[in-house]
Amino acid sequence: MDLKSKHSAPVLTDPAPITKTRLGMHSSLLLYSPSPTILCRTISKKKIIPSKLDDVRSNGWLDSMASSSPPRKFFPKDFNFELATMDGPEAAYGSWMIKYPSALNSFQHIINSGKRKQIALFLDYDGTLSPIVDDPDRAFMSNAMRDAVKEVAKCFPTAIISGRCRDKVFEFVGLSELYYAGSHGMDIMGPVKHCPSIYNHSNCVRTTNNAGKEVNLFQPAREFVPMIEEVFKLLVESTKGIKGAKVENNKFCVSVHYRLVDEEKWVTVAQCVADILSHYPRLRLTHGRKVLEVRPVIKWDKGKAVEFLLDSLGLTNFDNVLPIYIGDDRTDEDAFKVLREGNRGYGILVSSVPKDTNAFYSLRDPAEVMDFLKKLVSWKNSLPGNE
Repeated sequence: MDLKSKHSAPVLTDPAPITKTRLGMHSSLLLYSPSPTILCRTISKKKIIPSKLDDVRSNGWLDSMASSSPPRKFFPKDFNFELATMDGPEAAYGSWMIKYPSALNSFQHIINSGKRKQIALFLDYDGTLSPIVDDPDRAFMSNAMRDAVKEVAKCFPTAIISGRCRDKVFEFVGLSELYYAGSHGMDIMGPVKHCPSIYNHSNCVRTTNNAGKEVNLFQPAREFVPMIEEVFKLLVESTKGIKGAKVENNKFCVSVHYRLVDEEKWVTVAQCVADILSHYPRLRLTHGRKVLEVRPVIKWDKGKAVEFLLDSLGLTNFDNVLPIYIGDDRTDEDAFKVLREGNRGYGILVSSVPKDTNAFYSLRDPAEVMDFLKKLVSWKNSLPGNE
């Protein structure tokens, strides 16, 4: 099918260069400015039929899809990996944990680093506070986890930074004590202490949250919403014949889940995304845990979100602040990297298999995350004046 013929619905691409004035964002957020000669493209509302399947093989998409979700292997709760002498995957994981030790076993070291400092806590949602499930709409956190998050938020500034739509994450969590950042940090509801001057433009506005509390709402990719909505509809139509494929509109990005898709059909899913994405030069693809994510081409990610929230909280002096970020996904690596640079804080990767990571420590699963949050609360409550 010729995607440029017999079209009627224009794609939202702008023939004029992107500028701070046009996008309402600081120029440092932009990866590039499209050429003024770029013409508006149009794309068919009919189903897009994947054609060049070699495209996604040659550009490495399939390799990334396969490596984004290694088989999950679980071990007994009291299993000591660091002392184990085993063969196979267990031995590999034990060796990996020497480099990325358990945050539970290293808790005292972490706390010693945080003495006389303000701890700020950042949490991913899926795979961190809730288990990874086949149906992303049923990724519910347990009541025990909710209680642990609520208690830790009473002790430390706490934010959830997720690839999900911010409203969806709040629906899952249901706690007004937290700050929320959805769409990988492109939709942040944060404190009103101040909106950092570099972001002080039309994309940072004052509003109220679900509890009626005044907050700052920062959306650096606001102009992309119509484009994301259009791509979402096209992807729904394009993938509807692929059993198990699910497309999720996260407002500022689109997630194409292939967890329930037979592996031999992954190439078809990838090509559906590639065919559509080729018509949107202002959008890009990233890989998550068995999910392909389409995002705006701006310099924004979970690491930038952490920096923005710390700035909003007035916690930019890292001599007095210890940020801790807990997450399980590739997209969390941006935050881990920010904290690792200059030893600003600690990234904690949630994984039951060895992975390359910028994190300092590890936790095996959401159950261990909950244990870690409880230990933080217990430690805070044991300090003088908090008994």
